[in-house]
Amino acid sequence: MRLGMLTAVALAMLVSPAEARDHLIRDQQEYARATKALAAGDRIVLANGEWRDFAIRFSGEGTEAKPITLTAETPGKVVLTGQSSLRMAGRYLVVSNLVFRDGAAPGEELIAFRDGSKRWAENSRLTGIVVDGFSKPDKANADHWVALYGRNNRVDHSQFFGKTNSGAMLVVVRAANVPLDNHHRIDHNYFGPRPALGENGGETIRIGTSQESQSDSFTLVEDNYFERCDGEVEIVSIKSGANILRRNTVVESQGAFVLRHGHGNRIEDNVFFGNGVKHTGGIRVINRRQTVRNNYLEGLAGADSYSAIALMNGVPNSPLNRYVQVDDALIERNSVIDSAHVTLGNGADQELSLPPVSTRFVANLFVNRDAGDPFEARSDIKGIAFTGNALSAKGPAALPVAMDRRAVTLARAANGLLYPTDPALAQVGAPRTLQPIRREDTGVSWYAKPIPSPLPGTLQ
Repeated sequence: MRLGMLTAVALAMLVSPAEARDHLIRDQQEYARATKALAAGDRIVLANGEWRDFAIRFSGEGTEAKPITLTAETPGKVVLTGQSSLRMAGRYLVVSNLVFRDGAAPGEELIAFRDGSKRWAENSRLTGIVVDGFSKPDKANADHWVALYGRNNRVDHSQFFGKTNSGAMLVVVRAANVPLDNHHRIDHNYFGPRPALGENGGETIRIGTSQESQSDSFTLVEDNYFERCDGEVEIVSIKSGANILRRNTVVESQGAFVLRHGHGNRIEDNVFFGNGVKHTGGIRVINRRQTVRNNYLEGLAGADSYSAIALMNGVPNSPLNRYVQVDDALIERNSVIDSAHVTLGNGADQELSLPPVSTRFVANLFVNRDAGDPFEARSDIKGIAFTGNALSAKGPAALPVAMDRRAVTLARAANGLLYPTDPALAQVGAPRTLQPIRREDTGVSWYAKPIPSPLPGTLQ
């Protein structure tokens, strides 16, 4: 009986898959040998130290239960320098705890969820990554720090700051030969200071391009912290449909979340603090069926495309790379506090001649305690309906629309945001349940972030 049991165990061992392996790798040659035939559950562990000019290619077929992992021996102690880069392709891959510093990507993508034009990553994750000033010396020499291809990938709990050259920090690449229904998730990242580029191409995040903008990406950008992201007027540039931007905190960033191309997107539950810094903006709306709701915008000093809320004019028969008329937009329960401008029909001229239509402003709160009415109409506003909005500002009304004009007293709540003390306004403006993502809840704990910008009230 005992012999039979041993035989059964031996047979089971023979037919079972090989055990997952951990490989501690000390140089690039060892890495090349260890990654030739990775199996589900394998872990590649890079030894602590500086890895210079390391072009990492990481591919394999993991499973949901047993991903293939590339990580550091100690978080933050593996530093990739010089002309280093990362390419990942396959399924269920995880890359974590690496630092890119003191160098620049040799090509157009520092970290790419693909290896070649026909192999990309799916169901894969980049987490706990730091990219600190890994910029090309010539600012006109463009690259992207993270390029997302494929579908169902995640970038989370990472830190990106100090980019000085052209190109988005993070881009979702959508083209005819790769999946368009991306379903990516970008969450709990710290996007830190980036100086103004002085031209287009300095986005922090861009999802798609105009060429493929009429299809849906389904990408989720949530619970991220954007601080002094001044690269260009578009902090986050949406160029596709059915994306969601929610629960992000934006501090002293000279730009806006922009619904540039594509339809049916949502921007909700975000918090913007401008602290009166010039060109700090909020949300710009273009195209059809866009929803902007439950956002809190305070101290934004920007005008025109940098306004706290801007609705663009459109171009008749607009080509893909221009401006589709705003149609069926819902602007609901947003709080715009001590912000300089809310611009309707922004950009209106002989070409941008189509004002917003079938658009609703519902239950929003506008309070300017030391300044006048923030509204400015650059074009016909007959296509915009106003219902249940409250406005508190000095001076005469800027628009001939129905608005509950009253004195509003504000008090800062435990979540760090200002709310009316009058119970009659409880259902106007951003909800009290809004919880801004905190700086310390994004990025990594083992690598210092830049010196923080101050936040108003008790939100630190």
